[in-house]
Amino acid sequence: MLADLTIEEFMSRLGSGDATPGGGGAAALAGAAAAGLVTMVARLTTGRPAFARIEERVQDIIREGDRLREYLLASVDTDAAAFDAVMAAYALPRGTEQEKAERKQALQPALRGATESPLAIARACLIISGMAAEMAEAGNPQTITDAGTAATLAQSAMQGAIFQARVNLKSIKDETYTGPIRQEIKRLEDEVQNATRRTLQAVEEKLG
Repeated sequence: MLADLTIEEFMSRLGSGDATPGGGGAAALAGAAAAGLVTMVARLTTGRPAFARIEERVQDIIREGDRLREYLLASVDTDAAAFDAVMAAYALPRGTEQEKAERKQALQPALRGATESPLAIARACLIISGMAAEMAEAGNPQTITDAGTAATLAQSAMQGAIFQARVNLKSIKDETYTGPIRQEIKRLEDEVQNATRRTLQAVEEKLG
């Protein structure tokens, strides 16, 4: 399992000639790091009298951040499996008309899986980005740089995941499937930009 590798082992694999882990796995790992930073900020905020008014929300962020960190770490392997399925479909023989039809039948579902896997990573990163903005604005100001780092990591992770989704999406022929996904991608990009802008504004204000 890729997620079970040490940091050094993972980075070595990432820089090798192996196809996995690739951009999707790197995006998932960056998103998990962003989630970890968000929960760290939240844990350094919770229980302090100065932040009692947001205590309930901070506890929610801790729970959700922990869940998303675990999900994104697991997604490193999920995304690699989705990519491997596409490569297996492309490798099918196509010497006869029947083989071509069977290959096509296998390829389109595999491409959908390889689109939906990074898209799920992107959705998770948007949630993390929003939580980073909340913590930057209302959390412990001593952790403002960690909140800022979380936000920028989450945005980069989302963009990387979206790249992986789009490269597979372009090979899917069903417009009734691709159209709504392209619309969702645009919404995700717009919303993460807004969340990151909020965070960075809070960072600049508190850094002075």
